[in-house]
Amino acid sequence: MKKIFFALLLAGAMSSCQDYLNVQPKGPFIPKTMQDYEELSSNPSYKSNSNAYLERLSDGIFVPDANVKSGMNSASSKTYIWAAEYYKNTEADGAWNGNYNNIYNTNIILQNLDAVTDGTVERKNIVKGNALCNRAYAYLNLVLLYAPYYNEATAATDLAVPLVTVPDLEAKSKRATVKEVYDLILSDLTAALPLLPEKGQNVYRNSKATVNGILARVYLNMGDYEKAAINAKEALKYNTALFDFNTVSFQNPDRPALGWATRELPYQHTEMLSYYVTSFGSILTNTYISPDLLQVVDPKDLRLKFGWSPSDRQGVPVKEPYPIYINTDLNYNIAVPEMMLIVAENHARAGRVNEAISQLNTLRKKRFAPADYKDLTAANKDEALKLVINERRIELFGKGLRWYDMKRLDKDPMFAKVYKRANTYQEFKLEKGSPNFVSQIPANVMLLNPEILPNPR
Repeated sequence: MKKIFFALLLAGAMSSCQDYLNVQPKGPFIPKTMQDYEELSSNPSYKSNSNAYLERLSDGIFVPDANVKSGMNSASSKTYIWAAEYYKNTEADGAWNGNYNNIYNTNIILQNLDAVTDGTVERKNIVKGNALCNRAYAYLNLVLLYAPYYNEATAATDLAVPLVTVPDLEAKSKRATVKEVYDLILSDLTAALPLLPEKGQNVYRNSKATVNGILARVYLNMGDYEKAAINAKEALKYNTALFDFNTVSFQNPDRPALGWATRELPYQHTEMLSYYVTSFGSILTNTYISPDLLQVVDPKDLRLKFGWSPSDRQGVPVKEPYPIYINTDLNYNIAVPEMMLIVAENHARAGRVNEAISQLNTLRKKRFAPADYKDLTAANKDEALKLVINERRIELFGKGLRWYDMKRLDKDPMFAKVYKRANTYQEFKLEKGSPNFVSQIPANVMLLNPEILPNPR
């Protein structure tokens, strides 16, 4: 049997290339011209997060009992209850397939680009930089989902995901270690940085801000807060603008669930450093704020007012005791607030309390009406750090990042806890140190390749 480790990847890769470059899917596709490579390196799929369930894993949501019970056999409910397995043997894991599809395409570019004769050095460099950055981003998505949190003491032995750097569907496909995957991510991003311009030609092309933003996320999830902050500051050199929630209004103030009168789309957002999106905003339909998150949010915070509604789209009060989520147009951009919060977290962990709180207050001034705003204060580093983490929960809701925060904070004694859903018909909880913080390798992938071992359960 062929050692194929991503189900239906070839079909997915070929069909995407056929649609995008109008070629026939007969054998591995190799672009021919410089324009082919430029188009393949800026395929919109690289900017679209393929994990439908990151928000369902977050502790910031509540799903009514009836909805959970009716879908108990679905991946949607299984992720919400933090089950050991999300997918059946016959079901595809979109996050796995989507990211490996992107890796396959970037490997085609990186292996064959040098043979192109009709492109300038500058054009080749930009294509190579895009491919390296996109491959690193895909591997970061994979290692954050399917591998244990980075621990320097065990990273060289902890299993992560298969590491493939050539477009060969029969390549050796055992799981690499966490260290090996992070080493490739850092190597790719370091190589990409000097090749990319300060601003991409369009939102599907990467820039120096993209690379620095991803590096900030990488180091944050490696626990290297100083390097995370250094790269976040580099990203912020390209944009520091903050969206002012005081400019928001509802289509109908009596029916806030109908949504905002106008809203900035992710690809043109004031705070954007690099464009990323998800097509799975509907996963939060009929989803409510969790009581745990509700306790963290100031009642006068405009993010609460314009993100959640006490009534449905007809203006009828919701039956649940918590407001319902109304903004299903999710924005997954690498953006200014996220970078500010990474800087703030580093300040707090280093004991620079005033600097940490200053970052938070600069952000929060745009999230409250002037009459309602009050500066935050902290007496010590622990208070400051708790405020930073709380602010991440509020500001980064719906950004696809909270699950990764839950995973890394599970290793922090100050924040490790048992997570519990507010459902009453059955108790759903995620224990400290639970193996379920690490998503299971898709069953159909392991069936195709027995060399790929499952995660412990």
